Amino acid sequence: MTLNTFGDPPPPNSLKKEPTTPRLGEGHTYYKRLDVRRTITDFANARGSDSLRECAFYNSRAKSLQRYFNDGEPRCPVILDKPAELDRALAVGASAFYCSYWRYPGQDFSRPVGRDLVWTTRAKQGGLKFARAATVWILKALADAGVSEPWVKYSGDLGFDVVIPLETIPCEDWAGGADVSASLQEGLTNYIAGYLHERFPNVTVDGVTSPIEIKKGQKTCLLSELRARRGLLLAPMSLCPETGLVSVPVGPKQVGEFSIFDASPKNARAFEWVQPSIVARELVKHAHLWQVVPAQTKLEIA
Repeated sequence: MTLNTFGDPPPPNSLKKEPTTPRLGEGHTYYKRLDVRRTITDFANARGSDSLRECAFYNSRAKSLQRYFNDGEPRCPVILDKPAELDRALAVGASAFYCSYWRYPGQDFSRPVGRDLVWTTRAKQGGLKFARAATVWILKALADAGVSEPWVKYSGDLGFDVVIPLETIPCEDWAGGADVSASLQEGLTNYIAGYLHERFPNVTVDGVTSPIEIKKGQKTCLLSELRARRGLLLAPMSLCPETGLVSVPVGPKQVGEFSIFDASPKNARAFEWVQPSIVARELVKHAHLWQVVPAQTKLEIA
């Protein structure tokens, strides 16, 4: 079973087994925390912008993902723009919350205005320790590309989510529509693969288009793009329905020291995601005229 039914590769928090349900009252108690509610609603509101995120929640009673409230007529979309909407979802069985990485001018989800660029890292071998190391390398690559203020969060499972918010991206690289955003993200994935190939000894990179495998010895981490239409991301500070851990935001400089204990509902404290202060103008060059190398190409470092 997977929550990701919209065309994306399975993210780190995909449900490969039946999701766990928090003990009675456990999730409700956690979601009463003011910092948790503020973090989720701020992200859902795309604070500081004039666009809106589509939202959803995992209903642990129905064991399904809900994009709409069905507790009245007419049916209305889930918009987690205020704490009362969180409470409404919790009342009908919500145990995890999701927000789109697409932005919309209103509740017409057929007309996106743009999207954040999102990658997921997931350890296949080597556990969270190797996913953490690979994520640090990827963040260094993005910093070298001019992205100094990415958003990062633990996925709640065996990896991290890396987000370049829409406000960081030059207008000419998203105003042209979904194809331009896809070109930019593909170009950045290609760039990341090349950066790791050049900068990190004893690392092997399989592929230059999503998904790519980052290997060191027997350890392997998968880097995947998320870009499906109406695609959803586990909200920052939401509980992961598979593990019960918190998808906690982490400062880019703190990823290397991240511990699983930092994601327990008791200990989780969010790094604040603020609106970017600058537009990464250097990103423009990654959206144009890059050459696709066949995905099976294997880059090895001596």
